[in-house]
Amino acid sequence: MTQAVKNVIFDIGNVVLEWQPEHILRSVFSVSNMEAMMAKTFLSREWQAYDQGLLSTKELKEQMALNVDCSITAIEALLQNVAIALRPIPEMVALIAQLKELGYNVYALSNMPSSIFQSLFEEHKFWHLFDDIIISSHIKLAKPDPEIYQFLLDKHSLDAASCIFLDDNKINVAVAKSLGIHGIKVINFQQAIDDLSDFLGLPKSVPEIE
Repeated sequence: MTQAVKNVIFDIGNVVLEWQPEHILRSVFSVSNMEAMMAKTFLSREWQAYDQGLLSTKELKEQMALNVDCSITAIEALLQNVAIALRPIPEMVALIAQLKELGYNVYALSNMPSSIFQSLFEEHKFWHLFDDIIISSHIKLAKPDPEIYQFLLDKHSLDAASCIFLDDNKINVAVAKSLGIHGIKVINFQQAIDDLSDFLGLPKSVPEIE
């Protein structure tokens, strides 16, 4: 069964790129209750709509400023820091390059606002390694909606059983598995590399970073 898997699908945030929302919030705000602040920002309904391309950047800034009770300028600083903080995890980029060299098809499937992805796309040079990049805001679908997984499968005529999906969110992984896609819940890059290597029968080591 594992030999039939030729398609590896990666989430982006906290899998290929670093994602530390608490640190990003503290870079702009003095936060006494992080859980409440997360609920007003990155876990809010407005951010989910922004991720899905259903809310413009202007609308997001206005709504989030009301949620947090702060200036729009502060929200603009927050959004700028999001793009800055999403830095590549070198070991995961090296893994993707290794998979391509071994003949695997590699895809990205991520919930991300269009403006932030555009900044990242212009900033970093590894995106060409992916056979395709599916971004929630581009297609108005977002994980864990099964339709976004099916969109990728249908677009590239992929059999679910031929795919394995890596995501840091256990719900997203569970939905992928419910569709017949193999899944790995990512905790950190070393665990992800080890688990994927075990599954695919690859050498169990961190790929060399060029």
